[in-house]
Amino acid sequence: MGWPVHDVKRASVWEFFSAWQGYLDANTPKKKGVQTEEEAEALFDRLTAKDRGPRTLSTQTYWLEGDQLVPAGIVTFEVQ
Repeated sequence: MGWPVHDVKRASVWEFFSAWQGYLDANTPKKKGVQTEEEAEALFDRLTAKDRGPRTLSTQTYWLEGDQLVPAGIVTFEVQ
């Protein structure tokens, strides 16, 4: 939930469980069954495969000028 220990200890049972329910509501998918079991297994297999080979990834980088982020360029790298 992101609460520091001090806040958890100070919260009443009602406050804690209300926050917990809100956390669950915000972080639980609304549409159940959108992904089929076969799709879930295929995704898991792809993510855990040892022979995926190298992939090229890239990300935008920024400079901080005052209080503004200014695009500086794109960094590209290869992951194994």
